[in-house]
Amino acid sequence: MRQPIAIGFYPKEKKHLENDVKNLLVPKKEIKKPLGLIAPHAGYVYSGSVAGTTYASARTDKKNFILLGPNHTGRGSPISLSKEDWKTPLGDVKINQPLAERFSKIAQVDESAHKQEHSLEVQLPFMQAMYQDFTFLPLCLMHLEFHELEKLAFKLLDENSFYIASSDFIHFGPMYGYEPVSSGIKTNLGWVKSVDMRMIDLVCKLKAKEFYDEVAENEYSICGYIPITLITLVMKRLGARGGTLIDYKTSYEVREDPSFVSYAGIVFE
Repeated sequence: MRQPIAIGFYPKEKKHLENDVKNLLVPKKEIKKPLGLIAPHAGYVYSGSVAGTTYASARTDKKNFILLGPNHTGRGSPISLSKEDWKTPLGDVKINQPLAERFSKIAQVDESAHKQEHSLEVQLPFMQAMYQDFTFLPLCLMHLEFHELEKLAFKLLDENSFYIASSDFIHFGPMYGYEPVSSGIKTNLGWVKSVDMRMIDLVCKLKAKEFYDEVAENEYSICGYIPITLITLVMKRLGARGGTLIDYKTSYEVREDPSFVSYAGIVFE
């Protein structure tokens, strides 16, 4: 059983966490036939409102969730699958073992990649608050070439699953070693939003190759651009019409600091 490591990103106490998640699950739009979503993974005080409204706008009847997240720690295999059940303060979440067995042919079962990785764990309380008796399958991804992602997208197709990609958007400022412009906070925020909206537009139009290439060529600091690219390819193969931007904000709105991160919630249908 994988134990929670993201305490601090969300509250440790069950009642406190239940209350926080309930207050964050406020829909902005009703996506009638959602196939997947992109949600941020920062501390709930920063990105929880974006994640919550995105989940609340994309309720699904599917009982299995395939989670795609970036590898922040550098541990494990390039495509790491967990087969252990996971725990959060809200209870245990079971792995879909038959699907895990199927996917173990295309991904390495490697618990070390997940042991200290927070990006997928912080998604689970939203799912636990919304759904009963579900299973999930977490994949932790390092850098992959686009042609590798195309092959992986085809092999990951499962019409009975709902897909979730975990990613923040631009990380800007001295804390992140990323300051491609430096003309005052107002200008910096404007530049980040401009880049983000261009990238979000490509994702919503299912232009996975253009998104991947532009992020890579410009070295945009979007930590989960690999899972974003992958879910976009999967959505296109599943016949999605496109994505809808549900919410967008930056951590600067919570704490005014020259180092800030942007967050977007996108739902595909």
